[in-house]
Amino acid sequence: MSLQAELIGPSNLSITGVDSIDAAGPGAITFIRSGRFAARWADSHASAAVVTRGISVGGHDPTKRALLIVDNADLAMVSLLKLFSPPRTRYAPGVHPTAIVDRSATIGQGAHVGPHCVVGADAVIGDGTVLVSNVHVGAEVSVGAISTLHPGVVILERCSIGSACILWPNVVIGADGFGYVPAADRRGLIKVPHIGHVVVGDGVEIGANSCIDRGKFGPTTIGAGTKIDNHVQIGHNVQVGRSCIICGVVGIGGSAIIGDGVTVAGHVGISDGITVGAGATIAAKAGVISDVPPGETWFGTPAGPHKEQMRNFAALRKLSDHMRKLKKLEKAALQSGLLAKEDLDD
Repeated sequence: MSLQAELIGPSNLSITGVDSIDAAGPGAITFIRSGRFAARWADSHASAAVVTRGISVGGHDPTKRALLIVDNADLAMVSLLKLFSPPRTRYAPGVHPTAIVDRSATIGQGAHVGPHCVVGADAVIGDGTVLVSNVHVGAEVSVGAISTLHPGVVILERCSIGSACILWPNVVIGADGFGYVPAADRRGLIKVPHIGHVVVGDGVEIGANSCIDRGKFGPTTIGAGTKIDNHVQIGHNVQVGRSCIICGVVGIGGSAIIGDGVTVAGHVGISDGITVGAGATIAAKAGVISDVPPGETWFGTPAGPHKEQMRNFAALRKLSDHMRKLKKLEKAALQSGLLAKEDLDD
């Protein structure tokens, strides 16, 4: 591994681990990606730091500690974390005796089907894929090569998971969408059948306890390379593009369209049928009830463009001052006789 770094300090330091700048002790390497972190370097006990080029780091003694200057500290961090990562559990190929695999299912070469897994009729498990334990794969499901499905994952019938995907515990793919219509007599709700499926592209990662509903008709789709955090709900017939980031506790209503490269921050709600254009960013806790143009950043509830919302919030912060001034003017007008009390009541 090579970071292609410029070294400022000794080259013979012993580095034994990776930690945050505040928690790191002697022997640890840390990361400085902004001036806020650089200001903490003088008080840190870390032996070395990887620093994004152009950031000034005060309090550095090059006779005792080392700085490694790189173009991007975040990318360097990925390489270092891989270097120090403990070895991952290796799963032996084969089917565990407690697993139930339909005789019509296809299990790929080198695949692992762990304890208490169920693989339904005509399902296909790709080469080298791992079903860790207690995984349910329904009838006619396909899971691509070298994917990992952690304990409790449920993939219901006719859904498709791509290659090199990671599904964390208790992910559910292919439950019915949340669709009901009032009964003719208005005394109950009638469930809408959902006869579609879900298609998840290659290289997708889905966090624990997230749910992706099947389409009412046709597929719900997740584009290749998209990363979905924990506790995310994606409704029926949603189309999520490639390489999106969807953070925790996001809810996306049915038939919404999320373009390529969109970032959706935590606790965002997106209404049914909304389109979020490619490259857009939705800030945390936003409530999106209208279409978002490509490349824009929106926040607030209801969500709006960043500059417009900033002006609105600035005005709102001054509202209490304006109200106090208005009360003083009203009082003065009443005392001078320019304003009658009944006018205020109106």
